[in-house]
Amino acid sequence: MVTLMPKVSVVIPTYNRSGMIKEAISSVLAQTERDFEIVVVDDGSTDDTRSVVGAMQNGRISYFYKNNGGPASARNYGLSKAKGEYVAFLDSDDLWPENYLEVMLSQLEGNSEFGAAYSPITVIRSDGGKLESYKRPEGKSGWIASELFMRGSVWPSAALFRSSVWTDFYFDERLNRTSEDRDAFLRLSVHTQFLFVPGVEALHRMSADSICAQEPVTCSRALALERFYFRLGGDKIVTAKTARRRLSHAYRKVAEERRKNGLRRAAMQLYERAIRYWPYDLRLYLGYLKTLFLRSSTDQEPDWRLPEPLGEPIGSSRFS
Repeated sequence: MVTLMPKVSVVIPTYNRSGMIKEAISSVLAQTERDFEIVVVDDGSTDDTRSVVGAMQNGRISYFYKNNGGPASARNYGLSKAKGEYVAFLDSDDLWPENYLEVMLSQLEGNSEFGAAYSPITVIRSDGGKLESYKRPEGKSGWIASELFMRGSVWPSAALFRSSVWTDFYFDERLNRTSEDRDAFLRLSVHTQFLFVPGVEALHRMSADSICAQEPVTCSRALALERFYFRLGGDKIVTAKTARRRLSHAYRKVAEERRKNGLRRAAMQLYERAIRYWPYDLRLYLGYLKTLFLRSSTDQEPDWRLPEPLGEPIGSSRFS
């Protein structure tokens, strides 16, 4: 049975994943570390997620339903319900090997100077085969903000945190589903050290409805990086040259997505922003020229404007 004050709270945000969440929960229930609770946050699912979770009938599982607000909102809600000394986030399409929590917990408890531990993650297809095109980056330990600025190498499902690091700290609920976690971990990395644990791996199941498979490319990632660098002290951690190249790359990715979808005005403005950050990338000029040949009459976003800079992160772990 789970104790009143469990060692680990496992927060599982989910939305219309009734076909996968049972396996995710089962992978937690099978852990060799037994002192945990599972906090399932149903972010407004319209499928049979409630009945699937309820049928599991396990005292370690707490189920909470809320109106749809996105992963950041669901994780913030889960944090408000978590009672453990440590907290982990497991996406409902991901899995843990049975010794995952035991290994991560032992490493974090043995290194008191670290507030977070993270591991590699293996991306697998829905049929269980490894996704060979995915190259797992090697992790580093310590103050890793500069590494996270360049590449978001911490996955929500492959990390364990001391609950204390989340005191008055939230996921930004304005950001879209492919950037809110990277933004939060980047901001958090300024306040605590991260420990890389290579001895165990989480599993991410890539499917047709996976967030990274269906979420359109937006400016959220670039805006979060700009905020971190220009407003949150990132300029004291990341060199100007490195920051401008990274920001240029972030805007180029959005520009290319807009161009491929025939959104001429948006693509032009995004390429221009990318060029201002790093005018030495020839790919930007080639992409811009290709954009000029798009037919403006078919542009579905003729009044598109670059989003305004982000202000302070919005989110709250205090829910009624």
